[in-house]
Amino acid sequence: MYKVNPGSYASVFVIPTQIADKHLRMAGKAQLKVLLWLYRNPNTTFDLDVVSRDTGIPKDEIDDAMLYWIDAGLIIKDGEAPVTVPQENVSATQQLRAEKTPFADSQPVALEEKPVVQSEKQEKTVIVKPSIKDIARRLEESSDVASMFNEVQEVFGRTLGYDGQSNLLILHDHYGLPAEVIVMLCSYAKTVGKQGAIAYIVQMGKSWAEEGITDFDSASHKIARMENAQNIWAEFKRLTGVENPRPTAKQAEFLEIWINDYLYDIDMIYHAYEKTVEKKGKISFGYMNGVLRSWFESGYKTTDDVERAAEEYANGIQKPAAKIESDKKPSYDIELAMKRSLAIDPTKTKKGQ
Repeated sequence: MYKVNPGSYASVFVIPTQIADKHLRMAGKAQLKVLLWLYRNPNTTFDLDVVSRDTGIPKDEIDDAMLYWIDAGLIIKDGEAPVTVPQENVSATQQLRAEKTPFADSQPVALEEKPVVQSEKQEKTVIVKPSIKDIARRLEESSDVASMFNEVQEVFGRTLGYDGQSNLLILHDHYGLPAEVIVMLCSYAKTVGKQGAIAYIVQMGKSWAEEGITDFDSASHKIARMENAQNIWAEFKRLTGVENPRPTAKQAEFLEIWINDYLYDIDMIYHAYEKTVEKKGKISFGYMNGVLRSWFESGYKTTDDVERAAEEYANGIQKPAAKIESDKKPSYDIELAMKRSLAIDPTKTKKGQ
C-alpha cells in the first residue's frame, strides 16, 4: 500500500483536476512531463533547450507533446485568448467505467463543425469530438471502424481509450481516410518512435487528407517516400553530427523531394550541406534546398558533375544549355539559382529554415 507523504505539501503548485481525471490514462510520458514543467513554470519563457534539459525529452518531441494539450484546451499559443475549459469533475475510475459503458451520457453530436470567433478578422472552424455514445453507435454501424480500432490496438500493444478512438474516428469520418490507411499511418508512427502519439498521428492524417492520400496505393507510396527520408537522415546525422533523432516536418519534406524527386543520394545532399555551411556558416535546409534544386535544374547528377561545373564556371567556360529552357541555363551561380528556386519551390520555405 502507498500513500502521499504529508510532509511533501510544504511546497506545491496547482494543476487542473482534469489532467488526472481525464488524461492520466491517455497522455504519454513526454506529454505529462512537458505539461508538469509548464504548470510549474507558468511565467517562464518557453525555451526548447531549457525544457529539454529539465525534462529529458528530446526537443523534436516537445512540440508533438504540446499538440496533445493544445487539442485538449489546456495549453494555448502566444497571442491566443484564454478559453474556459469545462470541468467534468469525474474521477479517473469513473472515467474508465464510462469508457467501458457503450451508452453513457454524451456530449454534442459527433463531428459537428462550429465557427468560433477568435478575433474580428479571424474565424476558426472547430470539430467537436464524438462522444462515447457516438463512438459506440459507429461501432455498431460500421464493421470497418470496429476492425480499425482492433488493428490499431494490436499495433500499439494496448487498448485505445476515448481520446484515441475519438481522434481516429474524426480522421475516418470527417477527413475521409479509409480504415486501412489509418492503420498504415499508425503502423508508420510506431516505426519512427511515435507509438500511441495520437496528436502526431492526427496531424499527419490531416496532412495526408489534404494531399489526397486516401487509398492503399497512395499511402504505400507516401510511406515509402517517408522511409527513404528517414534512412537518409540517419546517414546525414552521422556525417554532420546533428543531434535530432528525427528530422522536423519541414526537413522531412525537403528530404522527400531531394531523394524521391531529384533522385539524389547522401553524397549530393552532404555536398550541398558543405556548400551551405561554407557560405552561411551554419546549417540551413532552406539554403540547401536552393542549392540542390539549382543542381537538379542544371542537370547535375553527381558530385563530379557539380565540381566540374564549378571549375568551368571559375574558368569562364559556358556549358551548352541542351534540353534546358533559356531562362534556366546551367550555372554555378548558387546565389542566383537559389533565389529562383525559392521563388518556385512548392515548400515556399523562409530563408534559414
